[in-house]
This record gives sequence, C-alpha cells and structure tokens, in this order.
Amino acid sequence: MQTIPRIPRGPARRAEPSTHRIYVHVGWPTLGRLPLMPTDLRGAVEAQLITLSRRLDAEPLAVRATANRVMLVLRIKPSHTVATLVARLKSGSQEALTDAGRGVHWGSGFAASTVGGEELHHLVRLINRLD
Repeated sequence: MQTIPRIPRGPARRAEPSTHRIYVHVGWPTLGRLPLMPTDLRGAVEAQLITLSRRLDAEPLAVRATANRVMLVLRIKPSHTVATLVARLKSGSQEALTDAGRGVHWGSGFAASTVGGEELHHLVRLINRLD
C-alpha cells in the first residue's frame, strides 16, 4: 500500500471567487416565423424572459421580443447547458403567457453563439435598439 505524501501547509491564502465570462447570443423564432407577437405583448414576454433567466442563474444583458422572434444576450455559468437553458426559457415563457391568456407559440429550435469583447458591446446595443 502506497501512502500519499502530505503537502506542507503554507501561510493561509484567501480563496479567490471563481469568475466566468461566458456570453451567449441566443435567438428563436415564433411558430413558422410568422409575426405572431403583437406589440402590446412584447414587454410582457421580455419581462418574463428576464425573470426566468435570473431564476435559472443566468444574467440577461439584452432581451428583445419582436413580431417574429426573440433575441437575448446572456452571461452564463460554465455548468449551464445552452440547449437546456433555452428549452426552459422557451417553455417557461410560453407557459406563463398562456396562463395569463396571452398565448405565443415558439417555433422549434434556436440559434446560439458565444460572443465577447467589442462584439458583445455592439450586440447588446443593437438588440436594445430593435423594434
């Protein structure tokens, strides 16, 4: 039986918090890419997606609902799976809106890509200006 040598203890070091900078641009269409989302419903969809993102421990940097799609920029943790996160955002937002009597049906699938640096800042500004 081999013993593991002890590692000598040095002066106590303060543990640094783990940081992550993983930003993902995510989008998905309405059913058939049709303009199914009326203007008066877009704010509620955006608010719901912001709430759901935070509950799922993702930080929303930009969220925009248009007539035929949704786009988000999220800061996610390394433990997140993009497909699972998007599935929960889509189903949770659709469920909440249906419960409120304002149904929106999402199309299948989604698009996602990582972003960073100046591209991140440009994309956040662009999404926040969309109509």
